[in-house]
Amino acid sequence: MGTDPEFILYAKSKVSKYEALCSVDYMSGNIAGFIGFSRTHNRITWFGVSENFRRKGVGSRLLKTALRQLDFTKPITVETYPEGYEPGIPAKNLYHKFGFIETESSLVGSHDLPLCRMTANLSGEKRGGSFHYKYPEFINASHKEKYPACNVEQYWVIMLRLGATLYSIRAR
Repeated sequence: MGTDPEFILYAKSKVSKYEALCSVDYMSGNIAGFIGFSRTHNRITWFGVSENFRRKGVGSRLLKTALRQLDFTKPITVETYPEGYEPGIPAKNLYHKFGFIETESSLVGSHDLPLCRMTANLSGEKRGGSFHYKYPEFINASHKEKYPACNVEQYWVIMLRLGATLYSIRAR
């Protein structure tokens, strides 16, 4: 995915709209996970966690933070792989944990892969209490020219390599 030109364009588009989060392992500098979302359509648009970082809380933290960017007064959707499609089991289990239920099956995605739509109604969930709730304002305040502590060369190299604004959530 990371070298697919279509995905790179997608990631850059999401980053430019402040609709992407990236988790980086502080110890190794490796990308642990990436999530894209759409405030306009109130949905998760792409989500992936590197195999080395699965079952360590990275996906939960990314998903929780992304959900805080969406409108809880409306249903939140995601398209993922249907039951029985093995590569999609970890993501689907995580979506279930966060209250998503399958609402539409038999969809077909790019490359003719089977998909299903899952929906969560989070209107009763508590929201806020974290700077993540105002992610765009946080990103604006953290630009290199506005905050000298962000001048760490290692992270700017990673950002340039991704072609994206880096947002780190510590991976354990």
